Amino acid sequence: MSIIESDWKKFKELRKLALDRFCQGVLADAKTITEHGALSAQARYGMLYRLMRDRDKDIVRTFDPYSRSSALMALRMMVRHDLLTDAELSVLSEAAREEIADVVRQPYEIEWADEIVQQD
Repeated sequence: MSIIESDWKKFKELRKLALDRFCQGVLADAKTITEHGALSAQARYGMLYRLMRDRDKDIVRTFDPYSRSSALMALRMMVRHDLLTDAELSVLSEAAREEIADVVRQPYEIEWADEIVQQD
């Protein structure tokens, strides 16, 4: 389903904002992992590798489809990953907001290595 022209223009701005937040979040998580002194260097490397691999898949699914026909799917992914606030989404038409209203927000969380989990 394609979005209307006015929503498409707003989507482009929302996409930029969400992409920046996505990248900032990945960098923050990478920093948290690399600075976690309780983990061995090998465990941190493994976690960093998995983080980048998993987030790379998400960035492709969320931001690479860049057309009016894929905009609603992309918005759904942005909301799912908690990259846009309800206030930011309020600029969209009611029809567009209704299409994404059922999305459950699932913010990213770091998946800690077994090394850390076993110590807790």
